[in-house]
Amino acid sequence: MTDSVRASTADHPRTRHRLQLPRDTEPRDVLTMVSNVHPQVSEGEDGTLELGDGVQLVPDRSPRGAGRWTVETPRIREDPAPAWMTDSHGYGRAFPEGLPFGVERRALDLAWSLGRRLYGAVVTDDGERLEPHPFHVRDLTVVSPHALAPESLALLLALVEPDAELDEAPEDAVRTGYSATIPLPDGDAISLRVGRSARPTALAALDWVEEAVDYELVHLPADPEEDEVEVPEPETAERWQLAYQRIGRIAGLLTESVGGYIVDLEGFLVDPADLL
Repeated sequence: MTDSVRASTADHPRTRHRLQLPRDTEPRDVLTMVSNVHPQVSEGEDGTLELGDGVQLVPDRSPRGAGRWTVETPRIREDPAPAWMTDSHGYGRAFPEGLPFGVERRALDLAWSLGRRLYGAVVTDDGERLEPHPFHVRDLTVVSPHALAPESLALLLALVEPDAELDEAPEDAVRTGYSATIPLPDGDAISLRVGRSARPTALAALDWVEEAVDYELVHLPADPEEDEVEVPEPETAERWQLAYQRIGRIAGLLTESVGGYIVDLEGFLVDPADLL
C-alpha cells in the first residue's frame, strides 16, 4: 500500500456495514475465502481480519454474535445510480443518495460475495438488507496444468452432456483457443472455453500456474439482462440452479480427468464435493 493510498483513505469518514452469515459458519472458513482474493489479509488476536486500505472485517464476539461480522471501511460515495439502471447487487436501491465507490465499494463487494457463497446477507450502514441469491454467480473455471485436445474434450463431455458440440475452431487451435456449447432448456446454453489461464489470485503460489489452462464454463441465459436482476423470479432461479448444477457436474468431471482446481467467477475456490 502506498503512502498516497493511505492518505486518500484516511481523508474520508468511516462507516460500518454488517455481514450476517449462518450461526454455524466457522471464522476460519471466512478467513480462507477472504484470502482467496486478498492474499495479504492478516488476522489479529481478536479474530479481526485486516484487508488493507483501512478495511477490516470484525467478528461479533457477543454471546449472540455467531456468524455476524462488521465491515469497517472508509465511506466513499459517488453519484446515485440512474433510475433506469438495473443492479444485481441491489446497491442502487440501498444507496439512493450515492453509490459506494473505490475502497468502500470493494469492501461491500467482498461482503456481498461472502454472503452469496456462505448463504448470508449484508445489512448496510443505513439498514438496507442485501440478500445475494446463491446462484447469482454460476460460472466456474477449472484451472489445470493439463490441456485436452478438442477431440479428447468432446469424448469426455459426451459422458455427461451427450448434446455438447465443439464450436468451429481456428486451424491452429491444438489444445487451447477452442470452445464447445452445451444446450440447456428454454434457450439457455453453457459455453466451455479452453484457453491460457488468467492465473487467479487464489492459485498464484502454484509453480505450474504460469503455464496453466483454463476450462471456463459460462452460463449463457437466453435473456442476458436477467443477470442484472437483484431478486430473480422463481422460474429464473430454477433455471439458474439447473445451469449451476450442470456446470458443476462438468467442472467435477474435468478436475477428475485433468486435475487442477475450480474457481468461481469472483475468484473463490470451490470444493468439488460441494458441486455434487
